[in-house]
Formats: sequence, C-alpha cells, structure tokens
Amino acid sequence: MDSPQTDQPAFVPTQPAAPTPTTEVVKSNRKRTIAALWLMIGPTALIVISIIAYAVVNFLTLQAAPETDAMFGEQPVGMTIMNIILFLVGAISVITWLPGLIIGIVLLATKKR
Repeated sequence: MDSPQTDQPAFVPTQPAAPTPTTEVVKSNRKRTIAALWLMIGPTALIVISIIAYAVVNFLTLQAAPETDAMFGEQPVGMTIMNIILFLVGAISVITWLPGLIIGIVLLATKKR
C-alpha cells in the first residue's frame, strides 16, 4: 500500500526576526537612563552613607574605648583605619558628584528618538 500524500510543505525553519530600529533605540535609551541614574544617585548616596558610617563607627568605638585613651586623644588602631577608609570614600564621592551630575543630566537630555 502506498502512503497517503499530504499537501503540507516540509518544515522550513525560520530565523528570528531581525531587531527593528525601534527596539534598538528603546534598548539604547533604557541603558542610557540606567547609566544616568547611577551617575547622579551613586555619588550622592555615597556621601550620605559615608557621613552616617563615620558617625556610627566613631560612636561605637568611643563607647568601647577606655576613658583614659579618649581623654588624651589616643584612638584605637581600628578606629583610625576606619576613619581613613571613610575619608577616602567620602573624598571620592565628593570629587565625582558634580561630574556625575552633569554627565547624568546630559545622558537624560540626549535620548535618541
């Protein structure tokens, strides 16, 4: 017996559709928006975090330090190291705040259409 013939064409694999220019523009704008927000919020958040961390670290280490050390201006080594690290974080965030703000505004203002 002969097998019945069907009129269906053989399976032809299709390639995914090429991204349209509009989807590329949307992706590009989304990346620019995320980068701009990181540039504007990041340094500001680091300034606030470093000030709060500085206050917390100094409060906790001075509470744990004996009175004689605090009276003569001597600090524990850990407190000195933390103060230096927090100073560097604060300095970097202050230095990058204005350029980050400017670049972020430019990125937000120059979206592709």
